[in-house]
Amino acid sequence: MQIAIIAPSPVPFCIGGAENLWWGLLKSINQDTPHQADLIKLPSPEMNFWEIIDSYRTFSNLDLTHFDLVISGKYPGWMVQHPNHICYMLHRLRGLYDTYHFSKYPEIYSSKNREITTLQQFIRSNQRNRNALKEFFERLERLRFSSNCPGDAFHFPGPLIREFVHFLDGIGLATDAIKKYAAISNNVVNRQNYFPLGSAVEVIYPPSNIQSFRKGSSDYLFTVGRLDSAKRISLLIQAMKYVKTDIQLKIAGTGPDADSLKKLAGEDERIVFLGFVNDQEITNIYADSLAVPYVPYDEDYGLVTIEAMMSGKPVLTTTDAGGPNEFVINGETGYSVLPNPQALAERIDYLCEHRDEAQRMGLTGRKLVAEINWQNTVAQLLAETKSFISTSLSSPVVKRRKKITVALTFPVFPPRGGGQSRVFNLYRHLASQFDVELVTFTNADQDVFRGEIASNLYETRIPKSNNHQEQEWLIEQKVGVPVTDIIMPQLYHLTPAYVEALKASVESSDFVVACHPYLLPAIQAVTNKPIWYEAQDVEVELKKGILPNNAIGHELLEITRKVEEECCFISQLIMVCSIDDAKALHQIYNVDLGKIIEVPNGVDLEIVNYVEIEKRYLNKQKLGLVGSFTAIFLGSWHSPNLEAVRHIFKMAQELPNVNFLVIGSVGLAFRGEQRPVNVGFMGVLDEETKDTAFELVDVALNPVTFGSGTNLKMLEYFASGIPVISTPIGARGLAIEDGKHCIVVQLEKFSEAIAHIKYEDLATRQMRVESARRYVEEKFDWQAIANNFIQEITWKSFDFKD
Repeated sequence: MQIAIIAPSPVPFCIGGAENLWWGLLKSINQDTPHQADLIKLPSPEMNFWEIIDSYRTFSNLDLTHFDLVISGKYPGWMVQHPNHICYMLHRLRGLYDTYHFSKYPEIYSSKNREITTLQQFIRSNQRNRNALKEFFERLERLRFSSNCPGDAFHFPGPLIREFVHFLDGIGLATDAIKKYAAISNNVVNRQNYFPLGSAVEVIYPPSNIQSFRKGSSDYLFTVGRLDSAKRISLLIQAMKYVKTDIQLKIAGTGPDADSLKKLAGEDERIVFLGFVNDQEITNIYADSLAVPYVPYDEDYGLVTIEAMMSGKPVLTTTDAGGPNEFVINGETGYSVLPNPQALAERIDYLCEHRDEAQRMGLTGRKLVAEINWQNTVAQLLAETKSFISTSLSSPVVKRRKKITVALTFPVFPPRGGGQSRVFNLYRHLASQFDVELVTFTNADQDVFRGEIASNLYETRIPKSNNHQEQEWLIEQKVGVPVTDIIMPQLYHLTPAYVEALKASVESSDFVVACHPYLLPAIQAVTNKPIWYEAQDVEVELKKGILPNNAIGHELLEITRKVEEECCFISQLIMVCSIDDAKALHQIYNVDLGKIIEVPNGVDLEIVNYVEIEKRYLNKQKLGLVGSFTAIFLGSWHSPNLEAVRHIFKMAQELPNVNFLVIGSVGLAFRGEQRPVNVGFMGVLDEETKDTAFELVDVALNPVTFGSGTNLKMLEYFASGIPVISTPIGARGLAIEDGKHCIVVQLEKFSEAIAHIKYEDLATRQMRVESARRYVEEKFDWQAIANNFIQEITWKSFDFKD
């Protein structure tokens, strides 16, 4: 076959991952197959609106019919029309697709200009119609020289160029235009709007063009890449400020951020910038590194990962890095952590302290990527043979993953309270199997947000309209307690932007989750797709303890009962936090127990710092706090927690020699209120500050007396190694054993239990916290909870798989 590899040539020209892929593909086809290939590149500037349009038009007019096969991989190359066309996708124009939300522009351009609106109507009625291209470009050319166009029409990025590029890509990549779809990674396959709905896409991992790799010593950390914001070298430099080990970080590469990164590194002699490094040098640098930290944001693929593993080195990446996470398996080939400096620093120190383990992970990674080479890649792409390609990495045909939309009355990221933590961690782990989009409300004074908050987990956050917020406040003043969720069935329509965002999300979803029942009417207004109900509590029972015993309280309670009953009735499945909640829903609403699945609250053990009792004592000793005894309470602004704080005030008066520390938004409710001198409020804390507090406290309290579901704070206490005293209500749904995992007493016995644990011997205390930690590891790790849920819905045949 005569094969044309068609690609854009960047202006100004630079060499990147795409160029290396074209050259490797060209060389392998010509040397390793009986076919002949040519690389055809056209200059493709993309600095403004018209350069983008002109490049698309040029490729759409290119005649390559003298070739037997055309392979394209980037915009606008795939506009070439050919009867035998393979798209081996690297990515679309990301600034108009998956990173467009960063621009803060609207998705659709609104204008009263008749030329623009008629052109918009034209493209909307000619989706995927190649015959419309000629007229589209002619109309657009007239628009180019029109004196009546508004000044913002031709912004790049901007909503109008976004509409036009989506229209053009829809034609170039239509199912009748492409014979075979492939992608360089699952991450590319799973991006929204990248491939036609329902199309089969083959994942074909490309190799590095470096000829040979070797494994050397383990002397330093090494990373390589273009020095720009997308590669997030700055995150690694910030992490080094927290790294305790004396180890070098060598950084290879050039780019626009070089000077600012060097300034950020300051006088840290451990950080060394190598500048440009050729292939021979880079092989040696990889070989003698201990590990390769590589932390880009949502990378398409990431050859650095492959090169590091081919060199026998573990890779340290982040959960939002995209492509690298297809190869980085925690504890096996490296580590993937949250994208913050402290988490990275902790794993760097760990690898430095466990060099044998780092070497073992490097060897495992080397085996994992051993069969990623050009011969195999070309064989898959041309479909000559697949018999020798390992199935350990290849899933030859990948259909678009199923998608879940979750409707919430509150924002999720960054997670602060228990409900936010549950949503973030549960769906973060479910995102290994699904694409997940959280469509959330926030207060009117906040900004719109659309972004990936973890790998394949997105949040679209919409502020309430001013009218919505005002109506909510008016009702809240009458009731005397927060009612954001309860009145959402009546007020959601006052924020049309939320309805639009929810509708847009569910159009590409397979299931819609009502997280709490209150947005069920909004869901029903925009879709008839299957609904799952995540019942974090038995709402009618919870609200009974919150709402006032008067006419408006009774009215709101009836609203709660009706929407909860409807949600239970209409939902395909119901997730509950405990078996007790399942029984309660069955008793109150006659819910079919067969569609209920227990999805307990959990804890993310990867980020919780476990501190033994003896180390707590040493920490206090260093700070001169050995003589103090501190009890902690963690809670959000939630009625059971508010009542618990009032109980703590009474305990504080009975135990003046004990310090009581309250963390979380619950403290905001007591601003200006008189309290005992030995009670302190710390408010909402970042993770680092909270960890510091957790390392110093002597006991954790959970004196709640009402509520449903289970308390996340209990699991967080257990995971951190803090001795716990709880009421039976606080320990509900967790199958906790009094005396084995914590001390469970009635509220009136709390002061006595605190006094007892204060003088308890350290060995007894340590035995109890170790038992609690093991219990959490076995039963309540979020990864295990998500895996169990996926197995359960598969077993119960909830239309989970094709």
